[in-house]
Amino acid sequence: MALLLARAGISSTLVEKNARPQAHPAACILNTRTMEVFREIGVADLIMRQGQNVFERAYISWVTSLAGRELGRCSAMPEDLPSLLALSPVHAMQFPQNRLEPLLWQKVREHELIRFLPGCECVSVEQDGEAVHALLKGPEAERVSGDYLVACDGASSPLRRAMDVKWEGRLLQDMIGVYFTADLTDLVAHRKGILYWIINPAAFGVLIAHWIPHEWVLFTPYFPPQQAPEDFTEKRCQALVAAAVGRQLADLRIKLIRPWAVSAKLASAYRRERMFLAGDAAHSLPPTGGLGLNTGVQDAHNLAWKLSHAIRGLSGPKLLDSYERERRPVAQTNIRHSAQNFDEMSDLLEVCGLHLNDLRRLQALQRSITFRVLPFAWQTSLIDRLVSKALKKTALLDADDKRGKQARSEFIRRIPGQTRHYHFLGLDLGFIYQGGAVIAEAGRVPQPIDPIIDYQPTTWPGARLPHFWIRRDGVMLSIHDVIADDSMTLLVKPEARRAWLDAVQSVDSHGPLAVRCLVIGSGPDADYEDPQRAWTNFSGTDDSGAVLVRPDRHVAWRSRTLPRNPGEELDVALRQILDMHPLGV
Repeated sequence: MALLLARAGISSTLVEKNARPQAHPAACILNTRTMEVFREIGVADLIMRQGQNVFERAYISWVTSLAGRELGRCSAMPEDLPSLLALSPVHAMQFPQNRLEPLLWQKVREHELIRFLPGCECVSVEQDGEAVHALLKGPEAERVSGDYLVACDGASSPLRRAMDVKWEGRLLQDMIGVYFTADLTDLVAHRKGILYWIINPAAFGVLIAHWIPHEWVLFTPYFPPQQAPEDFTEKRCQALVAAAVGRQLADLRIKLIRPWAVSAKLASAYRRERMFLAGDAAHSLPPTGGLGLNTGVQDAHNLAWKLSHAIRGLSGPKLLDSYERERRPVAQTNIRHSAQNFDEMSDLLEVCGLHLNDLRRLQALQRSITFRVLPFAWQTSLIDRLVSKALKKTALLDADDKRGKQARSEFIRRIPGQTRHYHFLGLDLGFIYQGGAVIAEAGRVPQPIDPIIDYQPTTWPGARLPHFWIRRDGVMLSIHDVIADDSMTLLVKPEARRAWLDAVQSVDSHGPLAVRCLVIGSGPDADYEDPQRAWTNFSGTDDSGAVLVRPDRHVAWRSRTLPRNPGEELDVALRQILDMHPLGV
């Protein structure tokens, strides 16, 4: 958020509770759209140079243990890789947060418009009609003020509570995460992957390969309060890792053990006057889909340009209202998809008689009055036995008898049903803002057959501007590279150059509305050459039409043909989008 604001010329104070970057790998999947945002703030190239080869390791495996039986495998990449790579100047990466955050911190420290305060905590906040005032606790207490405040303080957000915003949704499962290092080259070199689902009675969960072959996190469910985080001692976690790997590890180093509540929750509102929620403070997504971090990055991308316009007096109040109208429905969709992925994992486990509903029944038992009147030691013993009994069913997948072979055959048959868990390009690039700072068109919003998996490039208002390559002075650029960060950009074709330039000049002469007009095509009238005639295919207009693009690279409005009075049409569109009314109105 701070880097995007700075890119638009807006100064900010960035308050960071941690004194140093994240040591835990944490979130690791950076979707294509997120990488496009990171390209704007200058870190995408660093990530792609420093990251491991995502195409070499884009696999999901199911195993009884790493050293044990492989139950099946699938790719997280579509079969048509060239078509995927043509959709963007960048591509998705796996790059864990303990490597990402130092890059972002360095960029923040380099920018003169960002006052960065690591090791500092916001302890109280208040706002009036003119500003937001925050009390900070750090090496010294300090009171800072700003035009607006954006709370990016995580799922347990104290600032969300201070804003009196409800936190709605459900807890799916409590997990223990064991971050460890060990060289597992001989077990994974032939099947490099992102996730290894571990299914055996002694270790049930997922092993995330954050940095092959040495850096790993094992997540396994637990059931508080009878099972507590402190029960997972280093010795117990060493045993869990050994069971997941399938052997003892001489070089095993447990780096961190911490609990994690997997939940599907959403803030009831994203704004209270001059205060906004973004990222995990606004939504908590299950990791089954890798959309959490990415949804948060898109929040920042959406809000930054709107704050910039508001601060510079280039918009009315409804533009900031559009942040919630646009982003909250996207978060709802992503939460629903991630939670459905979590639930649908049962389809595989049912092969051995285990179902996630078994875990829910266990949670219901824990909440029951009859159970809670038992002595706590009895409760703990009973929960331990019920969990152990349920997980014993997974031994069937490793059995050498006829039932075991039949179960494994059925398990393999069901793996393609997990495709939507790992293939979600439609959610990544295809989300379309259908209300807010866009001017809607009549008709049905274009959608592919499967809007989760498939992406259909379009300039329908609210959609991400499709990427294509353009050229100037022999240099190839993405169309995204020439979209203005601090104003609207109007994309037109050479045939209507003069008419739309006159329209832009007319708008500029009537007030503070700023538009950059770019001619895309061929010939001397083009600002940028379109060597593959991609704009002809993507524009959704005839040769006289125009597409208006916001600083976040989403389409705000388009005119399929040249209007009778293009200057007036453009002026009306801009004023509606930015909530800017003519003087005296």
